[in-house]
This record gives sequence, structure tokens and C-alpha cells, in this order.
Amino acid sequence: MSVLAGTSALLAFLILSSVAVVWASGLRYNSSTGLFEQTALIAIDGASEDVDVWLDGTKVAYRIPYHARHLLPGQYTVELTKNGFQTWRQSFSLSKGQIGLIKDPTLVASQPLITIDPLALTTSRLDRLDFSLQLSDGELTDNGKLVTRFSQNPLQIHRFNEFYLYQVGNELRLFLPLGTQDYLIYRSNSLDQLPLALYPSTWQVAVADGASVKVINLTVAGSNGP
Repeated sequence: MSVLAGTSALLAFLILSSVAVVWASGLRYNSSTGLFEQTALIAIDGASEDVDVWLDGTKVAYRIPYHARHLLPGQYTVELTKNGFQTWRQSFSLSKGQIGLIKDPTLVASQPLITIDPLALTTSRLDRLDFSLQLSDGELTDNGKLVTRFSQNPLQIHRFNEFYLYQVGNELRLFLPLGTQDYLIYRSNSLDQLPLALYPSTWQVAVADGASVKVINLTVAGSNGP
């Protein structure tokens, strides 16, 4: 009996050891192919923040940074959600050994806080932000690479961190190429091109609209709508 028990214990140890080695080597069994395959990784890196993380519609974490390890190659969609903020959505097509990286994601408020600035607007040098941007027949290119196509030509468009800030009609909007996310941040009563000052480091946009200068705080949720 003791010999049988010892043999069973040894067999169990060898099986568990083999599984551990396979797992540590980044391999995972794919039931659809019947093979062990090298896996992929999705990494969300940045400052610590309470954010719901969804992977293909399933909530997998309540905080970032977060790493989803040992993923089989394939298509994945990541969503970051937080009450009062726009959803960050990004999709990946990962091959063996690849890493899908979301670095320093910034969530934009669904209704950004808008305050009144008593001082006159000092227009920032937008050309410093807009080098290499070209807009022709509704096509936006950046450094010669196509970013997106607009159905209506914007009145103005500017680079703003990893986003593009643009005005179409009386709306100011933020466009993020990753996941083709497009957010309304401000609506004016005027159809004219709005004078702007951009402050990317603090995620603020100042707009002269009528007789007042309004400061849009993109990462601060407010009760006043766009």
C-alpha cells in the first residue's frame, strides 16, 4: 500500500511540475487545435486608479495597472469604465508572444467641468502642436499617415496629447484613433470658428465663446453638460 501511495504521490508531483513548467514558459493548451501554444499578454500600465477593466465583455479587474496573462492568440477588446467618464475602448489582434499595451490611459469626463475665466483669452501657438497635420477633402493625415476621414470638413483641428481636438459646426470634439473613439466636449451657440487655447499637460481647453472665456476641464466630471 505504501509503495502504491508513494508512486501516486510521485506521479502527481511530476504532473504538477510539468504543468508549472508549461505555464511558466508561457504555454497554454488550445482545445481547438489540441496543441500547447505560446500565449500573448495584454498590459494596462499607468498610475494606480480605480477603473473597471473589461476583457471581451467580462469584468476582470477593478483597478489599473492590470496585466492579462496567458492569452491564446486571437482578437481581444479591452474596455475601461468609470462612473462619469467616457469608456476607453481598444481592440487587439495578438499573435504568439505579442503584447497588447495600453500605456497611461486618460479617461475623459462624459460631462467635463466647465468654469468661467475672468481673464481675456490668450490664444496659444496652436501651430506648435499641429506640425505635420494635414486636412484635405475630409482626410486627416499626421506625418503622412492617414488618421481618419470626416464626413464633414472640420472648421479646425489640433493635436491634443494622444487625441485630436476638432470643431465641426458648433461642436468641439475629441477624437482618439485607438478604437476610433469620438467624444463631444463642448457645444457653442455659434457656428463660427472658436478661438482656442490648449493646455495638454493639464487636460484643459479654453474657448472664447461670446463675451466669456470658458475653461473645459476634460478629466474632471462636472454637472454642466457640453
